Amino acid sequence: MISCMNEPLDSPRPRSARPGAAKPPTGKQRVLAAAERLFASRGFLDVPASEIAREAGVAHGLLFHHFGSMEELYAEVSRVAAARMDEAQLTSFRGDTARQRITSFLRAHMRAVKQREGDAIFRARSSNAALSNSIAKIWEESRGKAIDQVMAVLGIARPTKRMRVSLRAWIGFHDQLVLGWLADKALSETEVIEWTIRLLEHLAEDVLGVSIDHPVASA
Repeated sequence: MISCMNEPLDSPRPRSARPGAAKPPTGKQRVLAAAERLFASRGFLDVPASEIAREAGVAHGLLFHHFGSMEELYAEVSRVAAARMDEAQLTSFRGDTARQRITSFLRAHMRAVKQREGDAIFRARSSNAALSNSIAKIWEESRGKAIDQVMAVLGIARPTKRMRVSLRAWIGFHDQLVLGWLADKALSETEVIEWTIRLLEHLAEDVLGVSIDHPVASA
């Protein structure tokens, strides 16, 4: 569609600005913010480009001018969201023991996922074909950072491949429980955390060779 090719791609800048005044967000920033809100609420496939443009208050062509395609916009939104989630999660390990710190992390993770419920359900229930490699990689790297932090809290300095595989499976188990909590309302938040910790207890004893109740020194 080229019906708006003669329209300005962005709103005109004011001729002058008061010293010290905050700059208004650019058209690109408005598109990114609107897309993040809508994708988080409903998931990628249920949000048309026209709605994002309308929500951002920009010409339809601006979205594709800056991002090229809806898939590239979704990838950028995912990068921003994953970075924000990583920051929130990595500062959430609080408590005197490994159990307390990991429980605190799980609660923070669930809060973060709840804020992006529509997107979380979409990604969990989409086939690999529906998600590009770049999107899958973004969230896989985020998952890897969480696993690294859990291992650090458990005192595992040199994890074996077996340890990594077991903890990745543990995170996957937790993700499926969270999906049941969000989408199916089959579990409570307390049950999700209790079951996740219970599985970690078994892994800690049988595979990792550590105790989740050992004290953790403050950083």
